Amino acid sequence: MLESVDLRSVAFGDRGYEWVTGTACFAADPEHRANLAVVDLALAPRGGDGLVRYEADVRILRPSEGGANGRLLVVVPNRGMLGGVPFSSDAPLQFDPAGVPDPGDGFLLESGWTVAWCGWQWDVVRGPGGLGLDAPVAATGPGRMRVEFRPDAPLDSHRLSDSSPLFRFWDYPAAEGDQADAQLSVRTTPMGAGRVLERESWHFGGSDTVHLEGGFQPFHWYELVYNCAFAPVVGAGLMAVRDFAAWLGRDHDRTFAYGVSQSGRFLRQFLHDGMNADETGGGVFDGVLAHIASARRGEFNQRFGQPSLTHPLSPAYGPPYDAAGLLAPSRRDGVAPKLLCTNSSWEYWRGDGALLHQDPVTGEDLAEDPDCRCYLLAGTDHFGAVPMKELLPVANPVHGLDPGPLLRALFMRLVDWVCHGVEPPASAVPRLADATAVARQQVLSAFHDAVLPDPEHLPWTPALDPESTTWPLEWGPPTVALVSAVDEGGNERAGIRLPAVARPVQAFTGWNPRRPVESLPSVLYEFVGSRLPLQDGRPLPDRAVYRHQVSSWAAHLVAQGYLLERDAERVTAEALGIYDGGTG
Repeated sequence: MLESVDLRSVAFGDRGYEWVTGTACFAADPEHRANLAVVDLALAPRGGDGLVRYEADVRILRPSEGGANGRLLVVVPNRGMLGGVPFSSDAPLQFDPAGVPDPGDGFLLESGWTVAWCGWQWDVVRGPGGLGLDAPVAATGPGRMRVEFRPDAPLDSHRLSDSSPLFRFWDYPAAEGDQADAQLSVRTTPMGAGRVLERESWHFGGSDTVHLEGGFQPFHWYELVYNCAFAPVVGAGLMAVRDFAAWLGRDHDRTFAYGVSQSGRFLRQFLHDGMNADETGGGVFDGVLAHIASARRGEFNQRFGQPSLTHPLSPAYGPPYDAAGLLAPSRRDGVAPKLLCTNSSWEYWRGDGALLHQDPVTGEDLAEDPDCRCYLLAGTDHFGAVPMKELLPVANPVHGLDPGPLLRALFMRLVDWVCHGVEPPASAVPRLADATAVARQQVLSAFHDAVLPDPEHLPWTPALDPESTTWPLEWGPPTVALVSAVDEGGNERAGIRLPAVARPVQAFTGWNPRRPVESLPSVLYEFVGSRLPLQDGRPLPDRAVYRHQVSSWAAHLVAQGYLLERDAERVTAEALGIYDGGTG
């Protein structure tokens, strides 16, 4: 439960809103039915009343002068970042939780929404740089731990965490002792066999870093397995979000949750672990939108769990993948939310996107879940319109297709579903039934004017035991990896297609190989797609004709419920910018 909260507010521009910052303090009974799923909570220190206490950073953006619409959106921070006001156009990406968010066009604010954020990651460094959680620490003995990383530049050492040049996280320190049984291995592809390095060639630097003779080399994957005795109760983050949302939700008619990438996977874990029922048995979230989370969860509720993981495979990437499995605990408790899962093409090319809606062994199409819709945002990639993609070491030009207009229309479809019972459009994903779901090698064979990855080194999802605690992780056989078929020009046929994809002058993909490196295989670079010439060499139409084509497609998206009318000109302009020589 939320025991107390310390909040401070300031006026938020001239929009009739206030910006609230503070700390929420929680107390959890390890014996309460609602908390039994939280790993190691029973091993955490308790107060005299038998409760375990912890705290989290919180933020609230709420109407201060009336006009509230009774709806609350809880945003799950990604790696402690605020990320701006969701579903806003023209707002810069923000990394500093200490700052006041830029509202952009104020889409949610103009209709009276309350928006809130709650820190949930124990490994986020709290303070001006991040919204985090002060988690309790379980009394456990040493256990096996792994840290995996892949640098893009030479490194002398690496921290015992998922820290990188962009992010700093708290470490899982090495336990005392000689660590003679610790093991460091290296591989040159995401899924390749590792080579164990001689123990004499590397050493720990104190308890928080690892050093390799000659340094860690770019574009190599390193996995360190060692003993650790530091065990935060990682799942306290699940309880914090649950109880903060339930506390705020008392003053609202409907409560929604939104998470992107890592925080979308958090929401999938939240549902999987039955956290949508609070300690009173009431429902927490009425609607959930998990964006670019694919069919994965994360290390959000396990001993030695690393919430910040970016690259490594984890037991939490095992089944269940589909909505039926995720929603089963909520259905058992009578609190199942409506669920939207949206993904870019990249999640499919990574080898796990299709697991949401296709059998992991046979690839057969799964029936539509009555409480879930899945949408592929065709041709987009994980990073979307973020300009930093131009700096990445990739082989093909990148693109910046913006999924934002589609996302906010789909969010409004979720709102209509929850608040008015108006069902959203059927899932729009690759299907065997209409021949739009195919193997990745078949798609690559359609491209002749591009740098291609080695098909044998494409990533894939092995069958994994979600309860495994063994390191290195034991892999089972590959699950099915299907992607959208492409048309003659190289653009995806399945999913929701922006005008630039449906009426293209270039081909947009969810895959892009790393730039060629001598002696290393050609593998996909994570998270980004390619911008390529149309593969059929068709001539460009007259600009006036093309404007009519993309404008008509935008109107079609509006009629289908995939686009708001206010955004039709925006996506039309995006397509015209590409026509005129922009990068998209």
